[in-house]
Formats: sequence, C-alpha cells, structure tokens
Amino acid sequence: MITLCVYRLRDDLEMPTYGTSLSNCFDLSFQPTTEVVNGYDRYNNPLVQKINHFGEIMIAPGDRVLIPTGLIFKIERLITIENYSDIAKDNNYPLANFSIRLHPRSGLSLKRGLVLANSEGIVDVDYQEEVFVLLTNISSVAQVIRKGERIAQAEVTCNEKMQFMVLAKPPEKHSERSGGFGSTGV
Repeated sequence: MITLCVYRLRDDLEMPTYGTSLSNCFDLSFQPTTEVVNGYDRYNNPLVQKINHFGEIMIAPGDRVLIPTGLIFKIERLITIENYSDIAKDNNYPLANFSIRLHPRSGLSLKRGLVLANSEGIVDVDYQEEVFVLLTNISSVAQVIRKGERIAQAEVTCNEKMQFMVLAKPPEKHSERSGGFGSTGV
C-alpha cells in the first residue's frame, strides 16, 4: 500500500482535506510559515510581500507568488500484517514512479482569476521540503488570500518511466489526422 505521509511545520497547521467523499484530489490551503511570501510582479521584478497580522496577502494582477502550505510530503510504502502478501505485487511500482500533481481549483480560477502559474505543479518523490503553490492573478483586480483558504488541489499519481529510442525515419501516419493545433475542429 502506498501512503502519503504529511509533516506539518507547526502543530496548528491544517491537514489536506477532500471536498467530498468521492473527490479524487485533496485540497491544499494557504498556511503562513514565514512573515513574507516571495514571487515576481507582472514586470518580472522580484517581489517580497509581508503577510499582514490577519494572515492575508494580496496578489496584484499579473503577480506570481509562492504560497506556502506548511506541509512536507513523503510517499512511502506502508507495510502492515494485512497487506504484507500484497507487497510483492506493489514492487512492480517502485516509489520513484510516484509524484504529487498540483492543480488549480476550478472555483478559484473561475470566480477570482487565481490559477497556477505553471498550469500544473509536480512534487517529485525525492522532494522533501515545504510544498509551495505558485499562484498567479490573471484577473484585472487585486485578490486577497486568507490563512486557511484552499488554494490548490493535489493528487498522488503513478508515472511510468519511458525508454527513448531513436528512429531512423519519421513515423508513418496511423490515423486520419492531418495537422496539429486546431486540425480536428474548434
């Protein structure tokens, strides 16, 4: 069994939560762990912003800010008496094949224009530091993020490592596709 272990940088920080019993992704929230957040403004100038005494920060239009979650994740293979016989099957999936994928929250994107600047964040299995969410404000008005506000959703995924092979000639078509961007319609 694969388990996501969570270390909180402070005992009062919130654990990830699932929005519903059938949600596939868990929510991460803004949990200030320092007095400032870092990022870049719309002109690519470094940005250091103080978190106010209410635990809030403001993201101006076009700014990209690293929002702390206060959490460190570790993906582990949990061995118990109950799943011991399944370990041989699980060994087909080494821990190196797992990662955590960060996605924007659809409501935050739609209602406030706050999205992940890199579209999707990837937390590799060997990253053992605090997880930050890189938010950008694509709206035309400043947005305030409050302590405890859900800022992204995440999931643990299994990734297959690929072998790369050089071809001597271009691959032949194997469908009716003709072209790339927009070639199948709008």
